Amino acid sequence: MRIEDFQTHFNGHVPGLLGAGSAYAVLVPLVRRRGAAHLLFEVRADTLNRQPGEVCFPGGRIEAGEPPTTCALREMEEELSIPPDAVHLLAELDFLYHQSGTLIHPILAEVDAGALRHMRVNTAEVKDTFLVPFSFFLKHKPILYSYDLEPHIPEDFPYHLLGYETGYPWQAGKMDVPIYLYGDHPIWGLTGRICRHLAEEMASAQIQRPALQKKSAPENQYRHIEHPIPALYRADSRILILGSFPSVKSREGHFFYHHPQNRFWRVMAALTGETLPVTIEEKRNLLLRHHIALWDVIHSCDIIASSDSSIKNVLPNDLHPILNTAKIEGIYVNGGTAGRLYRKYIEPNLGRSCTAHGLYMKYCREQTGRDAVRCPSTSPANAAYSLEKLTALWRAALPSPL
Repeated sequence: MRIEDFQTHFNGHVPGLLGAGSAYAVLVPLVRRRGAAHLLFEVRADTLNRQPGEVCFPGGRIEAGEPPTTCALREMEEELSIPPDAVHLLAELDFLYHQSGTLIHPILAEVDAGALRHMRVNTAEVKDTFLVPFSFFLKHKPILYSYDLEPHIPEDFPYHLLGYETGYPWQAGKMDVPIYLYGDHPIWGLTGRICRHLAEEMASAQIQRPALQKKSAPENQYRHIEHPIPALYRADSRILILGSFPSVKSREGHFFYHHPQNRFWRVMAALTGETLPVTIEEKRNLLLRHHIALWDVIHSCDIIASSDSSIKNVLPNDLHPILNTAKIEGIYVNGGTAGRLYRKYIEPNLGRSCTAHGLYMKYCREQTGRDAVRCPSTSPANAAYSLEKLTALWRAALPSPL
């Protein structure tokens, strides 16, 4: 065989991964919403044999002779009825190799926001879809686990043919398993690895990009803030509690009512008869066990530190994903109380602590078509109320038992 034969055979060859048995392509769809990038995810149908109910990107097996980009576009249309002309390819991301012998090609693309209004899921493959702000992945590191990949060598392996009499020091490996928790959706596995890689790439780009250095606004000046915490709910949630907007402490801690002096979690523990939750995971689980959903009225606003009274230029949260997923029986707002309880217990000068209810009525009443029950603020600023009085008023307002 001549060297020219090799040259002829490999002319135009596209390198792949040696040993990969099958190849798949997934579309990593970015959607522009309110000027910010969001990722579009699917929830796999419960009737599928493999990975039912798991979160994923649109994708499937690459057919013979098919480029990965063509496969990703085809699968997007088959699963979500979004045509290729509504998808703008941005880049082929680093491919992934699974130890089962599968090669995955992630294709980053922008999907026209208008195409989502006409999206129809293929129910044989897809149960649901949801959007996640990409800023979530930049602000929240995943829970990271790993498992060992250890070689299992047959007893009759011919070590003697290789010059080894007592075996060989085979090398083991390790596989990371990143887990993101967004509302009721765990994003993990290969999908989680793609999200983690994309977040690390974009975070690195932000660091390396020559930036116009802006001084942080002093604490007594306005800053424009986007809500950094995903809504907490799942399909069996029956009660929705809304605040106004996360305080500085909550924004720093990436969870609701994170200020140690806010009495929300003490009230919830008393109402549910459970011990006071300490960790974020304990707080999440307490609410979910008792079918309680939690979020805020505002998506973004201009605010001075944690001052609700300073809020302006409000963009409200879209509550439809919660209301369309869960059978919410009542909406309760942390910042006032309802009907006769309000008139009986709240002093006239506490009207400012009802900011969340006022914001709800102004920005969310039209989209939900429901009134909200006002409950007294659990904020440390509402010092006129003892924990006992707060608990009694919340107990009277919320359905019993929780």
